Amino acid sequence: MRSTITILMTGIMLASSAMAENVTALRPAINDAAAKHGVDPVLMEAIIRHESANATSYSARRRNNLAGIMGRKGQRKYETKEACVQDLAQLLAKYRAKGRVTVAQIGRVYCSSTGSWVRHVNGLMGQIRDGKFGALEQKGSEE
Repeated sequence: MRSTITILMTGIMLASSAMAENVTALRPAINDAAAKHGVDPVLMEAIIRHESANATSYSARRRNNLAGIMGRKGQRKYETKEACVQDLAQLLAKYRAKGRVTVAQIGRVYCSSTGSWVRHVNGLMGQIRDGKFGALEQKGSEE
């Protein structure tokens, strides 16, 4: 029984790790969009991970909508995941221009379940900075 549970848990951890890599592979696009629009790439990645269940949600798979971005007729559809990343960066830049800079301030306009959203996004930001999903690219480090 114990070995069955261990095998099952190992399989779940490997699947979870593979899902997390879906977003990690987008880091170059996230970093570029964040730099272009002057927003925090860690915040962007955390929102993407939370809103799309590590890029595995229906909207992420079928609509390339990684961030749960809404339009007039529901969740927006994007040609590519990178287009959604750019749209998220633009949206966060608009929030920043209106003085919404903390996760709590952003959450108030970004989603309806502010409390849990803020906790999850802040938690993911900590995990990203701690390297849970791989090392972050260090700016300006030459070897």
